[in-house]
Amino acid sequence: MPINAGFEYAKANDEYLKASTTEEKIKALKLLITTAPKHKGSEKLLQQLKRRLADLKKEQIKEKKAGKKKSFAIKKEGAATVVFIGVLNSGKTKLFCSLTGNNYEGENNYQIKMRMIPFENVWLQAIDVPAFYAGFSESGNAGQVFGLIRNSDVIVLVAGDEEQLVFLQTILGNAKIKVGKEKRQDFESTELPVVATLSDAEDLQQLKEEFWQKTGKIRVQTKTAGKIAPKPVVLKKGATVKDLAWTIHQDFVRKFKSAKIWGKSALFSGQSVGLGHKLKDKDIVEIFTK
Repeated sequence: MPINAGFEYAKANDEYLKASTTEEKIKALKLLITTAPKHKGSEKLLQQLKRRLADLKKEQIKEKKAGKKKSFAIKKEGAATVVFIGVLNSGKTKLFCSLTGNNYEGENNYQIKMRMIPFENVWLQAIDVPAFYAGFSESGNAGQVFGLIRNSDVIVLVAGDEEQLVFLQTILGNAKIKVGKEKRQDFESTELPVVATLSDAEDLQQLKEEFWQKTGKIRVQTKTAGKIAPKPVVLKKGATVKDLAWTIHQDFVRKFKSAKIWGKSALFSGQSVGLGHKLKDKDIVEIFTK
């Protein structure tokens, strides 16, 4: 965030990071350029914004040439989004079907498919994208595919050997998508956590667990009058009781009195904590108000 950035810039920045289509990103970037501070300290930022806008306009032209007047988009659902990437006949679609509980009807080399993966008490959104090949970056739907990847939480590289793995990472790198420990995104590049696996992975439950660990998120269940809510609240790792309370309703922060914790972050079951207490995955929290 640049120095002295106003509310409008911050709002446009949030819209850009949430955008899933080329058209949406272009609209947000134009607003970012308009609302960005105009001083010497922001010159580099403005250059980055304009460079990214130029790249997106090129992607938009490719999409129109391919006969796609509107960008393809998949609405984010579930607790996190996982994208499956592989080369031709890599077996990624077979793995995708095994994890989502769907019948395998042949390798998906040209279409985009979305299904849900059940994992304990949440659902993970799984997206199977067209297979990568030499020259994929120049194809008509490359911009849309890379947009879906940038919008995901974790990418799964399904490769038969080291050579295929390097090939996949090279194509992603050319699209300014890098491998990282956690998701980081700015106007020039995206870093995403990666799970590399073979198509014939046997322990699917362990693979799901690895997906979840890489998302950088935690599940917290709320407790009210002795009853635990079955559906958890999904938060970022490092979230506090205040973050949870704000997610439920802002009045829970304003009228907060105390909270009790059961789970990994508690020193003992039912520990009384304040708003600054950091939560961990599978914690149970009961909030008391004044």
